[in-house]
Amino acid sequence: MDSWTALSRVVILLLASAALGVLLRRFGQNAIVGYLLAGVLLGPTGLGLIGKGQQLRQVSEIGVVLLLFSIGLEFSFARIRQIGRVAIFGGLAQILLTLVVAASLLARAGITGTEALVLGAALAMSSTAVMLRVLMDNAELDSRHGRAALGVSLLQDVAVVPLLIASDALAGNLSGPAVLASFTLKMAGVAGISFLIWLGMKHLAPALFARAMLSRIRELPVIVAACMCLGAAAASNAAGFSPAIGAFAAGVILAESPFAVQVRADLTPLAAVFVAIFFASMGTIVTLPVGWRLVWVAAGAFGVMLVKTLIAAGVIYVFLRSLRVALATGLALSQVGEFTFVLADNGHRRGLVGAANLEFLVAVSIVTLIATPYVMGVAPRLSALMLRRIPAQRRKALEPAAPDKGWDRVLVVGYGPAGQQVVAALQSAHVPFLILEFNPNTVAAYSASLPIELGDATQAEILHHVGVGRSRAVVVTVPDPGVSRVIIEQVRHLAPGVPVIARGRYHLYAPVLSQAGAQAVVDEEQLVGAEMARRILEWIKPRAAGGQS
Repeated sequence: MDSWTALSRVVILLLASAALGVLLRRFGQNAIVGYLLAGVLLGPTGLGLIGKGQQLRQVSEIGVVLLLFSIGLEFSFARIRQIGRVAIFGGLAQILLTLVVAASLLARAGITGTEALVLGAALAMSSTAVMLRVLMDNAELDSRHGRAALGVSLLQDVAVVPLLIASDALAGNLSGPAVLASFTLKMAGVAGISFLIWLGMKHLAPALFARAMLSRIRELPVIVAACMCLGAAAASNAAGFSPAIGAFAAGVILAESPFAVQVRADLTPLAAVFVAIFFASMGTIVTLPVGWRLVWVAAGAFGVMLVKTLIAAGVIYVFLRSLRVALATGLALSQVGEFTFVLADNGHRRGLVGAANLEFLVAVSIVTLIATPYVMGVAPRLSALMLRRIPAQRRKALEPAAPDKGWDRVLVVGYGPAGQQVVAALQSAHVPFLILEFNPNTVAAYSASLPIELGDATQAEILHHVGVGRSRAVVVTVPDPGVSRVIIEQVRHLAPGVPVIARGRYHLYAPVLSQAGAQAVVDEEQLVGAEMARRILEWIKPRAAGGQS
């Protein structure tokens, strides 16, 4: 097959992924389900346009690299401290318990010990993307169970790297202490390559990215961000480790820099393409289940979701002592996710997971992902039904009152002279705030004394990261009316209930900003005209009075 034929098939696969993603979104599904089904539809058991994943292997691996790099950018020690002990210890307990239980059940089903461990680790993962979308659609992102589920999911994402290294150690056909020694050696090797990546990411990458942003050439930061990610992956591969591990290490190092959110936002469009190819390529290995095979797939999906729900709910209840929150969190974590495919596919390439078991796992995963929105939707009714069957006195012990707490801060976009006046007023009124600024020099100058983050507010990824949906209000102080309009539209889309006050530099654009969704537009030309009129009257009145006398 020549390169153009292969490219045309990739284009067809992406078009099918986009079409199915849009279609399934209308039914409350995540786009990932559409990508997987596109692979099934165009794969060997569908229309036969795409082979069993092999034709897309190298391209899809870039998707895994970009995915791990993005997760690394979300991981920082400050954020781990913020999500608290429920996510840290509860997440670790959920992963270990699910791994042990799943591996034990698979071993009883006749799967070898090593393969059962790899598959058990894969089944312990949940889908952050699917769960996050459902929580956002149900306005439950800041609920107790929403925060608990996302915290555990973050720990799962971080755990992927040591699990990948453990898979590599198991692939050496070693046993007992030799496996532990191999794992320790590989961890030491990863630490070494991470140190080399740290040297580049800590000293070279931030300076390069800052210059790229200051250039105001939009594509330069994207190119620099892609070089950071792919360069670290290439270095890790050259050292004999998985490229995804190097990409994750680079992301973790950059996570502590002020550029982390912007780098992630710049790579999101690029990552979306390659991640879609990765999931679609996984879909191509699935044989459409019919007859008894369909029954086994459905039974497997039900069993996976039941076991994961019980384990996660039990762990969360130990920490939060709320049956309602525990059950809702368990149902939110009951599906298998993106990194299930990453871990299982890595095990298959290393000869640890058989092709038939990988195919069955992917089929089961698709069913759990499809079921997730409906399963999470019944959580309130199911928990209410369970609580009604419990005596009132016992119910209070199982369900103590614990009101949710949201953010109550104002998001100030831009920290020029207008933004500084707004912040000064908020400080005087003792109103909490967060500044979102595009200029890295401004962020560096004020980061020690003010809550300020670097980012382009025209990008939805940036606004979501700074919590626009939980803000008290948004003040857009940037002078460019075109940029202001885009920011206002993004805020209206992400947080329709949050009021927006915008700066209108020119009277001509004030109606445009109002139509975009701003509740109030401060018209600079009107204010300047009124102030000039006041000043001239102050100037001429004394002179007029002097002339009359």
